[in-house]
Amino acid sequence: MNFAAGDRSTTGQADSPVLIVTENEKRFLVTPVPGQRFHCHIGIIEHDALIGMRFGTVGTALSGQKFLLLEPSLSDLMLRLKRATQIIYPKDAAYLIQRLNLRCGSLVLEAGTGSGALTTALAWTVAPLGKVISVEGNPEMHRLAEANLVRTGVRPWVELHQGYLEECGIEQAVDAVMLDMRSPWRAMEAAVKPLKCGGAIASFLPTTNQVSEQLTALEACGCTDIAVEEVLIRRYKPVPERLRPEDRMTAHTGYIVSARKVHDPENASRWLSRERLKFLDREEARRRYMEKKRRQPATAARRPALP
Repeated sequence: MNFAAGDRSTTGQADSPVLIVTENEKRFLVTPVPGQRFHCHIGIIEHDALIGMRFGTVGTALSGQKFLLLEPSLSDLMLRLKRATQIIYPKDAAYLIQRLNLRCGSLVLEAGTGSGALTTALAWTVAPLGKVISVEGNPEMHRLAEANLVRTGVRPWVELHQGYLEECGIEQAVDAVMLDMRSPWRAMEAAVKPLKCGGAIASFLPTTNQVSEQLTALEACGCTDIAVEEVLIRRYKPVPERLRPEDRMTAHTGYIVSARKVHDPENASRWLSRERLKFLDREEARRRYMEKKRRQPATAARRPALP
């Protein structure tokens, strides 16, 4: 898969993934290899027939049944990777890319490669001029992610490291940091250090108690412009005469926590959200009241009781 401008292929290529769509809407991600065959419910499809076939055209399996050949979208690549853990859904990945302020040429640090689904989306965005530096502590996950990145065609734009973020010693200044890990607050110091001033940092967390821990860590590191969001997507049945929502939807999958690194040596907390500042003001007023009450004499005179 070539990301160079104006150099995108319009036909199936050997060793580059293609998407096969059958008449009953089954979708298969296949990487054509000369001389091999793909077996599915409509029969056998020759890989040689896919190589050189134009995207958007109809092919025929050996059984005589038809299929459509398409160029895989980013969501097709992400959802059809071999996975060992739950991946980040395309809807969340798209919003994370926006929150991280990524574009062609960006340099992004990712802690927690996982199966490589989000890494694929990040590399897809920053290629061909940018790069993703991805760190994974689990050796098996590291090997799986590398194989998946080769399959999706984005491996040239990913610098993989096996180990934990605190151990890898990433010192190169980066534009953004993505923490796809269970306890991102424990790696905040190592994550914020290479992040350029004004750069974005984000994490994806499944539970609210994890979000609370991360919010506390972001404030402690002087990060501001903090946001907690979730992305819901609802598909509709594409029938013009009877347009209505599908019976199921991809609802809550996790919380997106994002922030910006700033430098304010006087008082970084002044840039926190209004809701957070109001809460801190109420807590300070409560603290002063309790302190005043504590200092009052314990034997203070009381009003006499009425007869």
